[in-house]
Amino acid sequence: MNVLIFLFLILCIMSFIILGKSSFYLLIGLFMSFGIFLGFSLSLRFGVPLTPSLLISLFTLSGVILFFVNGYTTKTKSAFLCVIITFTLIILIIPTITKNLNIAGFSSEEIEEISALNLAAKMPFEEIVSAVVILSMSGAIIDASIAITSSMYELHNQIKFENRHNLIASGMKVATELLSSSIHTLFFAFIANNLALFFWFYDLNYPLSTVINSKVFITELTISLLAGASTVITLPLTAWFSGYYFTRTKK
Repeated sequence: MNVLIFLFLILCIMSFIILGKSSFYLLIGLFMSFGIFLGFSLSLRFGVPLTPSLLISLFTLSGVILFFVNGYTTKTKSAFLCVIITFTLIILIIPTITKNLNIAGFSSEEIEEISALNLAAKMPFEEIVSAVVILSMSGAIIDASIAITSSMYELHNQIKFENRHNLIASGMKVATELLSSSIHTLFFAFIANNLALFFWFYDLNYPLSTVINSKVFITELTISLLAGASTVITLPLTAWFSGYYFTRTKK
């Protein structure tokens, strides 16, 4: 616990040094995001349907990150609208994917760790795994959206694009460059998060057929692949929408 407090203090100090007064909004936003996640978890526990609860939580989280932390500007408004569109699409698709993959509930490896606990708890595991996948994708979607809108906003301010198609083409070029680094970041995160699991599979001499059918591995792989797919969708969508939005609204 002392280590966690020490690391949090380092985060606060570095934030104040680099961001100045803006770090206050960043740190408060972290606590607000935690409160949103806690409220969403409690809503599932008390039987609130997944789709409306998750939509409200994601929209609120996006508002905190984009508007409270980054300010209410033209670029954050454009990013927020793109995020809303993307989240609405994935919430309609992800539950079907997770249901067909049959990754709800605990894996055989995890059952050993919780065998001493009461397993009679009534929890909507299919809804929980869908929520976990979508929430894991949310960070990549918001980051990709604000990265594109910020770049296109600066391009539009500096070059003064008169033709909307030229601005969209420039945004797509930025999206192409961001896509490569984003996909590699997600890949490295997948490897780092599951490195111990890979060594465990190796030490126990798991055959490849068992590994690729392991629920714990497939769940993590699904999250990474869907996060990458959502990034691929978000970047061009944001480039197109921002090009249209910036050429129609006043700065």
